[in-house]
Amino acid sequence: MGRLIAGGDSFIYGDELQDCLGVRASDNVYPALIAKELNLEYVCAAGSGYGNDSIRRTVIDACESNVDVELVIVQWSFACRYEFYFSKFGWYNLGAWSIIDDPSEIKKTFKIDNPIVLQHHIDTLNKFKDLGITDFAKVFFKKIASDMYYEQYKFLSEVVMLQQYLEIKSIPYMFASVNKDILRDSSEYADQSIRSLEGLINKKDWMWFPNQQGFYQWALDNNFAFGTTHPLEEAHIEAAHLVYEHLRYISRIS
Repeated sequence: MGRLIAGGDSFIYGDELQDCLGVRASDNVYPALIAKELNLEYVCAAGSGYGNDSIRRTVIDACESNVDVELVIVQWSFACRYEFYFSKFGWYNLGAWSIIDDPSEIKKTFKIDNPIVLQHHIDTLNKFKDLGITDFAKVFFKKIASDMYYEQYKFLSEVVMLQQYLEIKSIPYMFASVNKDILRDSSEYADQSIRSLEGLINKKDWMWFPNQQGFYQWALDNNFAFGTTHPLEEAHIEAAHLVYEHLRYISRIS
């Protein structure tokens, strides 16, 4: 049996879906539903809180660890997340929430008040503080990641790297995104390297949800049921229909 590998963050891991609950990848996210429709074994390389560097790394790892990969679906994450390997601690992703001193600020993004989810984020913040990661994160976001140049350059680099890996390996793929703003027009940047990287992206291999939206904003605009911050099963079922038809349209499936 061939395999479908999916990469992404919590939206593809399946956070808050009934069969996930933070302990296992969901079988009800849209890539898993597509794999079932295509009679392919589903391999989830996604993870909660993943940034785009994590997504690129874990998808490549999954492709190297599996044979008969017939399709890769990647939903890129928010560009403001970054992965680092900390000596003795391993890989960690840092984002806007990594530098918050008052955890109650996190609740402002919740669709519903969920104390369990809030406690999870508080525990993560406390862990980062104990490991000294919070101090590093504050310096990083103040001195480096506050510049949109770096954010865009890093994102485009990850996309091009994974795109070229998949093309060299002759693995069919499709890219999507959580939001529409991630693939910005780089002509506004004076940095030639950013414009060059954007020119290397095969935009025909990207899929946008209706009205040129990413998955997250599309689910919000269409009033699908949400957990705290994630669209639930109904959105994934509808997304699976849309993505399946797009895959047929770009001849990734017959």
